[in-house]
Amino acid sequence: MTGLVKKDLYLSLSMFKSYVAVAAVFAALTAFGIYDISFFVTYVSIMCIMIPVNLFAYDEQARWDKYAAALPSGRAGVVKARYLLTILVCAGSLVFSLLLQLIVALVSGAQGQARVDLLLSGLLPAAYGCFMNAILLPLLFRFGSQKARLYLILVLGVGVGVIFGGLTGLKEMGLSLSALRFPLFVLPVVGLLALIPSYLFSKRIFFHRDL
Repeated sequence: MTGLVKKDLYLSLSMFKSYVAVAAVFAALTAFGIYDISFFVTYVSIMCIMIPVNLFAYDEQARWDKYAAALPSGRAGVVKARYLLTILVCAGSLVFSLLLQLIVALVSGAQGQARVDLLLSGLLPAAYGCFMNAILLPLLFRFGSQKARLYLILVLGVGVGVIFGGLTGLKEMGLSLSALRFPLFVLPVVGLLALIPSYLFSKRIFFHRDL
């Protein structure tokens, strides 16, 4: 199974470089006040979903699932590796977001509550990625990347609307993220826990799927 995770990591690195470059541009535009922080948070959140989704597409093009299912780790290893990769992506986005938000805070000269809000917003992509992948991964294992495209659009639309709309709404109401400090710290943990039943569901689906 370790080999399956490494395979996913190698494929993810090629995608991650381009995602990081675009995220850095959004961070720079945010630091100079051109874009609101919600743009950056939304983009990194989408990144947490698109990397696992693209891995499914690559596997289907190479007909990898049939080969992987014949390996010693079997179908259970395929599912477990994909979920471990998803957790690594979300954890990486958390570190990446917090680091860039800290840089944005330093460049923009944000102090006090403004700096706290910037750092707290860095928790959102990881939480969003865990929650949305918990919903989307079973669908991808069931239908594949092409047939699950409609579900992907729905998940992205709802998720982006919640994050972007929520951050915009808080700003218009004059509220700050620091007022929601405890829920924001808890959300990534709850999102991580949501992957457990999702994993069990995906494993059951993949075991009964014709390859």
